[in-house]
Amino acid sequence: MNLILDKPTASGTESGNNVGKTTVLRLIDYCLGSDGDQIWQDAEFKGNNQDVYEFLHGTLSVYIELKVSDPVRGTHSLRRSFKRAGQRKQAGLFYIDDVTYDSIGAYRDQVKNILFGTPAKKPSLRQLAPKFVRSSSDQMSKTLKFLGDFGSSVDYEAVHLYLFGFFNVEVLEERAALAAKRKEIVRDLMAATRARKEGEIEQLLLHLRREVDQAQSVMVLRGEVPEISAAANLVSDIRVRAAAVGAELGRVEGEIASLNSAIATLRHDYDNIDYVAVKSIYTEAGKYHDKLQHDWEELATFVANLRGRKERFLQRQLDELNGKAAARQQDLASLQVQEGDLISALRQTRAFEVALEKRSDLHEKLKQIGGLEASLSGIQTLRANQEEIDGRLETTRQIIEDGKSELTQRVAVFNTFFTTLSKELYGEEYLLTFDDKNGTIVFSLTAVGANVGAGKKASQTAAFDISYIKFLSKAGIGFPTFVCHDGIESIHGNQLRQLLTTANSMDGQLILAAIRDKLPGISDTFLGENTIVELSQDDKLFGV
Repeated sequence: MNLILDKPTASGTESGNNVGKTTVLRLIDYCLGSDGDQIWQDAEFKGNNQDVYEFLHGTLSVYIELKVSDPVRGTHSLRRSFKRAGQRKQAGLFYIDDVTYDSIGAYRDQVKNILFGTPAKKPSLRQLAPKFVRSSSDQMSKTLKFLGDFGSSVDYEAVHLYLFGFFNVEVLEERAALAAKRKEIVRDLMAATRARKEGEIEQLLLHLRREVDQAQSVMVLRGEVPEISAAANLVSDIRVRAAAVGAELGRVEGEIASLNSAIATLRHDYDNIDYVAVKSIYTEAGKYHDKLQHDWEELATFVANLRGRKERFLQRQLDELNGKAAARQQDLASLQVQEGDLISALRQTRAFEVALEKRSDLHEKLKQIGGLEASLSGIQTLRANQEEIDGRLETTRQIIEDGKSELTQRVAVFNTFFTTLSKELYGEEYLLTFDDKNGTIVFSLTAVGANVGAGKKASQTAAFDISYIKFLSKAGIGFPTFVCHDGIESIHGNQLRQLLTTANSMDGQLILAAIRDKLPGISDTFLGENTIVELSQDDKLFGV
């Protein structure tokens, strides 16, 4: 139990607020790779705490050092400096065990390796850190949803599975990528089969091929007259070429339809964004942070540019295909002119006209066959790709399914601690559960009423985190056994006393920032033995 408190005063009139207690937790988070803005910003006040900001970013170098100790991985020093006034480069800002790192990304990877035993990208250190450093009342009120409103169901799936021992997160990334690719293929299939379905095309091909075989077996023109035969062969050659051009034109028009569908989907996705609402939120936030409005303009420009680049890329492809289609149509028109000139010159005998009509009908059918075969081939390729992706999705599903048995056992171990502590606090047994919802593993808590008070949610979060530390020891998982909490003043005194007593006896570390007079019923002896930092209006953090 490590308490960060305000100092007791003789008068009892001084406030323990705004002396830097929460900032200590945010400094810990800074060493765990946060951006650091929260250190000199507070959502309850407009703009920056200028004194703190100038102290950290003045002409003298200021650094924060956090030491972490693990029985397996040993003791390590995590050190981060703040940029001095006018400093642009990041050199000299990140150190681990006195080894410098050139970027925040490389620093975060190594910190994750120290804390979790792997530098793997997913889930990221910054997705995991809010579970261990809850430096706001908002995070204390969201036991499982600690990533805030920006965490997607896929993000939470990876984080929660990882925290409870499912380490094959690569399969989760693969599944997300495969699902996106499958959605794209389904869209292309819808465009390819909009005019004719696959079964309809197959039956048309069978019918046309039978008619072609019959026509070829009873062809009227036998070539007895050399001039007519030569002319007929020329017409036949032209129509064979026209059939090939027609097949190519059919393929190009299919790709054009698919690209038009993709462009329409892109415009629909972006047009549904309520930019006015989003901007109003940023504008309101700008009252608290001067730079935020500038960041919104950059973000809006970036999003607009991203959309524009993607649409221009698709439009360039579409323009190229339209050019190809126009060229093929021009080729067809040219071949039709050549064919017409030959036919006009040879319209002298009725026999030839009859033969020519039969040849024309034959080559029209051949042209239809060529276009239908190209369409069918494209559809079959898309279906084969879909089946291949479905197979890989099934493989990933089976891997996750195989891991569920062990995951179920681990969650059960966690619940032995969680239900016991929650019952001691409120006489209610909370349970952590997980279910597969639409292909995503979703974790949730049961026995939580619809109108749970803020204090009860905070104590539930504290009970969850303490139980998790006990679970790690029992399950033999080498993850951090510390947690930082803030905003626990709303917890009832009886429950708070039970939580602090439990935390003080566990094989882990609870770092708690609180106001002294908000800890009723906690003895001065307990506070004295477990307080590691005391601050006051006359002795604030950083001395400012």
